[in-house]
Amino acid sequence: MAPRVYAPNARTDRPTVDLPEDEAHHLEHVLRLRTGDAVAVFDGAGREWSGRIVIARSGVSVELDHPIDPVREPAVHVILAVGMLKGDQMDTVIRDATMLGVARIVPMRTDHVAVPGRLREGHKALSRWRRVAVASAKQCRRAVVPEITPVATFVDVLGEIKRDLAIIATEPAAASDEGSQVPHRHVEASGSAPRPPKTALVLVGPEGGWSRNELELALGTGAEPRQLGPRTLRAESAPIVLLSALWTEWGWS
Repeated sequence: MAPRVYAPNARTDRPTVDLPEDEAHHLEHVLRLRTGDAVAVFDGAGREWSGRIVIARSGVSVELDHPIDPVREPAVHVILAVGMLKGDQMDTVIRDATMLGVARIVPMRTDHVAVPGRLREGHKALSRWRRVAVASAKQCRRAVVPEITPVATFVDVLGEIKRDLAIIATEPAAASDEGSQVPHRHVEASGSAPRPPKTALVLVGPEGGWSRNELELALGTGAEPRQLGPRTLRAESAPIVLLSALWTEWGWS
């Protein structure tokens, strides 16, 4: 199977595409490919081609051969909004959410986020997350790279993102706390669920969970609470478990 390379400037009406510097370096110096070697090129927007490498002093390009039918995208346009996590936990979420077909990822500032501001606001972090998404798309043979937005506030996410349905992941304790108004609901069995939405906003909190105010605000805007069993999951695992459950409920197409 030919290696895959990300070239956002690839176009159907252009026979050749110049590769970004990092992609060119990876092909030439890591994979050690040479002129004439076969590759697959995807643009991150859903298009993919077969092609041949051309290495010159001016850089590395690919001569496009013919279009390739990419792996089908899911019918539901999922926007994953996730509370900021520490260290490489955010990388894990972005990598796995990309493989699971998320269309957009929104890192969030929430009441219980403990990540220093310089890390959650910096352009370096955003650039890194985008590289992680590209690498994940290459590995899983997805032709779409999800959009990763700058860090947003929880309030802005609820107020500004258009969706047909909002789902908020809640911890088991949210239903057992005295006076809690959060219903205990699990993913419905396949075949019994209502018609899938066209666009869904999926909200997952940080390591410290949601504050009571955030839960009340989300539920007040019509968000549907979901719990993933009786155990408290690791923060970087919860988005992937919820997404997998939702695809089981909705189906992929």
